Amino acid sequence: MKIIPRPTIPNDSDYLRGQEQAAAYAKVSRRCISAWQSRRIIPFLKIGHKCVLFRKTDIDAALSRFEVPAIG
Repeated sequence: MKIIPRPTIPNDSDYLRGQEQAAAYAKVSRRCISAWQSRRIIPFLKIGHKCVLFRKTDIDAALSRFEVPAIG
């Protein structure tokens, strides 16, 4: 049985493929990314039945909304 490697998105791309890459980029769990998707916190592109793309800039914008400013 020959194993065919999945194509990867280049590091210079603004797109991340799937919840696993998005979770690794945001340093959160896949379940967290799934919850953010269902609550519409982060936008995503649904290319096919199972293919979902996330933009790094959208993830950064979503994370900045959770930022708590320092006092002082």
